[in-house]
Amino acid sequence: MNLDYAVGKLETSADWATLAGVLGGAHQRPVQSIIRHLITVGAKSYLVESRYIDRDYSADYRRFYAQTFRTYDRHCERVHFFQEDVGNILALPSWSERVAALQRTSKRSYLGFCVVRPLPSAPIGRTALLQAGPTGASLESVVTCRADVRANLLGAELDVSSASFMQQDSRVGACAQVAIWIGARHMHQRHKYNWLSVADITRMAAPTTAYQATSLPAGSEFLTPDHMIHAIHEMGFQPLYIDGAGKDIAADILPYVESGLPVILGLRVDRSLGHAVTVVGRVFASKSTPTNQLAEYVPAYIVHDDQAGPYMLLPRTDQSAKAHNFDNNQLVRHRFSTTNPIDLNVEQHAVFGVALMPMRVFATARAAERTAVGRLEFAIANMASIRAKLADQGASINDRLLDELIEAHKNKKIVLRTYLTSASGYRKHITQGTACDDLKDVLARMHLPHFTWITEISTVDSYNQASPGMRRMYGHSILDATSTGKDEAGLLALHLPGVLIRRDVDKDKEIVTVIKDDTLYHCREKKGP
Repeated sequence: MNLDYAVGKLETSADWATLAGVLGGAHQRPVQSIIRHLITVGAKSYLVESRYIDRDYSADYRRFYAQTFRTYDRHCERVHFFQEDVGNILALPSWSERVAALQRTSKRSYLGFCVVRPLPSAPIGRTALLQAGPTGASLESVVTCRADVRANLLGAELDVSSASFMQQDSRVGACAQVAIWIGARHMHQRHKYNWLSVADITRMAAPTTAYQATSLPAGSEFLTPDHMIHAIHEMGFQPLYIDGAGKDIAADILPYVESGLPVILGLRVDRSLGHAVTVVGRVFASKSTPTNQLAEYVPAYIVHDDQAGPYMLLPRTDQSAKAHNFDNNQLVRHRFSTTNPIDLNVEQHAVFGVALMPMRVFATARAAERTAVGRLEFAIANMASIRAKLADQGASINDRLLDELIEAHKNKKIVLRTYLTSASGYRKHITQGTACDDLKDVLARMHLPHFTWITEISTVDSYNQASPGMRRMYGHSILDATSTGKDEAGLLALHLPGVLIRRDVDKDKEIVTVIKDDTLYHCREKKGP
C-alpha cells in the first residue's frame, strides 16, 4: 500500500469551504476557529495525509471505540498547512527532491497540522498550529505555553511553535479532561514530562462518588475540581488550586501564565455545571491611565477551548473586549443553561484555577512576591544607611535611578512582575539581555537552585509601553523556589540601581556589591519556541 496524500490551495472562498469540509464541516465551531486562525497566519495551501495512525486517537480507540457495537475506523487523516503553494514542491520529479524541498519549508512556511478523527461529533483531534494572538494598536500577544512540535511528513521533519489543542469527545473525555490534556501535552513537549492520552487522564481522575459515576466511562461527562486535582497529581505534577472567590483570580493566575505553566480555569454562570478551558498565554495592552497593578495591563487571556477552538480570547472583565476591539468570533462564548450564549470573562465567571506545577517547586507566586516586596521596602527604608556604608568604602551608586525608584515607591507607582524560571533560563536572559556588564558578571556566577521565582521591579512609566522592547526594569529579586517563600531566608538576591544585595543561605549573611555603570534593562520576554 502506497502513501496517499492530496494537496489543496487556499486562494478563494470556495477553497476555504473545501478545507472546512475536510476538517469536519463548517457547522463545527472549532473548525470555524481553525479556519479563522489559518487566515490570520497566512495559510496558502494544505496537504492531506490519508490513513494516518494518530497515537492519541489510537489510545482512545483501544479504551473505548474498539469495544462499541458501532464500528469505528481506526485511521485518521492529518492535514498540514503552509504559507506557500506546497503543490509546487510535490510536483518535483523525484521523491528525494520533494523531501528536501519540504524540509526547507520547516522554518520558512510550515504552519502546523490538524488530525481529523473519524468521529462526526468531534472530528478535531490533536492539533498543533503556529502560535499567534490578536494584534493591534497598543496590543501585544504572547502564547507563553508553547513548544516546538515536530511532524514527520513524507520523510521530512517539520517543526512548528505551538500549543497543542484537541476537541472534546464526551464519550471518552469531557472538557475538564481535554483541558488537562492540553496542559499536560505542553509540559510533555516543552519539559519532557510523561506522554498521556485523554483516556489515561479519565482513568487517573478515578471518580469515586455516586454523582461522578452517573456516566460511563465513569467521569467522562464532567469532573469536579477534586477529581481534576487527583488526576493532575497522578500525572506527576503538583496541582496548585487557585480559588476564584472575589475578583483576584485574574491577578493570581498571571504569574503562572507568565512562567509558561498551563492553568486550567473553571468557568461557571450562576449554578450551571460549568466549563473548563486551558490558559496558554496573555494579551498585554498599554494604558492611557497607567496603574501599579500588573493584571490591569492584561485585558484578556489566550485560551484553548475544546468546544470553541484554539487561541481563543477570555477577556479579564466584561468591558475588555469592547475597549480593545477584540473579534467577537474569537471570544469564549457558551450557552450553559441559558437560552442565548453568554460571553464569558475572568472576573465574573472564573470560579477556580489549577496550575500544573513542577514537583520541585515549594513556594507559590504570591508568597514569593510578598517576600520580595518586604525586602524591597526594608531596603528603601534603610537606603540612607546603605549609602553611608558604601561611601565609607569609597563606593558610590547610581543616585539618579535609585532616587527615581524611591520616588515611585513613595507615590505607589512600583509595578511588580513575578514568574518562575529555571537557573539556566535565568542566566540566559541575564547574560543575553541589556543589563550592564558589572551586574552580569556577578549574577552569572551565582549558584542557584533549579527553580527560582523572579520578581521584576519596574515603575509605571518604565513598564507602560506598547512594545515589549521598550519595557524596562530598575531591578529584580531572586527567590529560591524550593524554599517556602514565606520568609527572607529564601530570598537569594535583590538588585536595585547601583547595588546588589545577595544572601549566603548556608552562612545566613548578606553581601552588598556595588554595580558600576548600572542602568535600566529589559524585562524578560518569552521568545523563540
